[in-house]
Amino acid sequence: MAAIRRLACDAEIIPAVLGSRGEPLDVGRARRLVTVAIWAALVIRDRHCAFPGCDRPPLMCHAHHIRHWILGGETKLENLVLLCGHHHRVIHDSPWQVRLNPDDHKPEFRPPPKPGVENRWIRYRPDENET
Repeated sequence: MAAIRRLACDAEIIPAVLGSRGEPLDVGRARRLVTVAIWAALVIRDRHCAFPGCDRPPLMCHAHHIRHWILGGETKLENLVLLCGHHHRVIHDSPWQVRLNPDDHKPEFRPPPKPGVENRWIRYRPDENET
């Protein structure tokens, strides 16, 4: 099932909601692949692989659906995170979790539980203080 979810993140279908200049910004369930406009917004927000400590550039990344498309997740910025191929597989194939922080809408990750360790949402961004 994890392999099917990972493949579904990159499958193509049809666009839906348009912005003021006609660019698709939220394609909902009509399409799995991100539009150029959504990709640009994702790159502006995440800048590189969003996984803690990773700085692989957007050209090495995928747009990952936080709530899997195959399970009803929509193709919109609020449901996407930029992940390199390695970390995309980690998220699909392990107990790691990803979400957008409810306050600033930046990606956060929760590692698999470990005995005696508080399981908090984290985000370590090498360029967190850069503008």
